[in-house]
Amino acid sequence: MKRLFAPAVLVGLLLVAAAANAQSQFYCVKPDGMPLAAIVMPYGANHDPSVVCNAAVPQCYLTCGAVMQVQNGIAVQPNLPTIQVTQQMLNSLGNSAPETPEQCAKQYQSCVAKCRGDKACVAYCQSVRSGCGTGNRQ
Repeated sequence: MKRLFAPAVLVGLLLVAAAANAQSQFYCVKPDGMPLAAIVMPYGANHDPSVVCNAAVPQCYLTCGAVMQVQNGIAVQPNLPTIQVTQQMLNSLGNSAPETPEQCAKQYQSCVAKCRGDKACVAYCQSVRSGCGTGNRQ
């Protein structure tokens, strides 16, 4: 019985260590639903994944939203580039404070107010809103 205890503890510790180092993958998606790239966020990152997409993927041009899974039946091509986000990249983006629902709503309303009815601009605001607060991990 004691011989089984030590391996069980070791396996448990390995599982805990793997979970602690878990990373989140997000797809950077244009407003039309086309995925351009994937980003892998480091564990514990509080940055808005949509902001990271727009900073890390030049093709986004500030219009991408970050989603955990590609939706609406759009298949991700096997050659989709994947960007490993580093802490240094996140530090260059600035504030990493967790975003509250109130902050996300205020940011969205401010963005839409600047659009003056432009559909592409509103789509950008919706993309940013879709990722707002999703990077909040404790």
